[in-house]
Amino acid sequence: MKPKGTFDRVIEAMAFFAGLQLVSAVFIVCFEILMRYFLNRPQIWTVEVCEYLLFGIAFFGAPWLLREGGHVNVDIVADNLGPKTQAYLKMASNAIGLLVCVILCWFSLVTALDNYRSGILVVKTLSIPKHYFLIIIAFGYLMLFLQFARQLLGSFKSLKEIT
Repeated sequence: MKPKGTFDRVIEAMAFFAGLQLVSAVFIVCFEILMRYFLNRPQIWTVEVCEYLLFGIAFFGAPWLLREGGHVNVDIVADNLGPKTQAYLKMASNAIGLLVCVILCWFSLVTALDNYRSGILVVKTLSIPKHYFLIIIAFGYLMLFLQFARQLLGSFKSLKEIT
């Protein structure tokens, strides 16, 4: 088994944190059900906190999911192509993913800085500075970018082995 590098350990820590967020959301929903239906004391913060947890789950869990190949694939066409064509398709999809991640990471960083300078808050039940969410988005897309770059390099290597 190949030893894991720092990047893999970071991705696994992010996935673990996403899992903790999921468990927390489950407990919060159970708590809300108990408070609302059995004690007749609904809490006003539970839905909002669960929304934030679900947001975090998406951005902390996505890089690990990409590494594990867990994203949805429609491979009915690709499975009927030759290995060389499949390698080119993987290269193209990884390159597109890489490009999209760079754009979204950059945009979220610029917007986070602007929101930080402006002091913009997300005001619901809780008041939270909006730039916190944008930094999480930027970090998630940065990690996705790095994983796409890794997969793109792997696609180049597999193409060399095929030819």
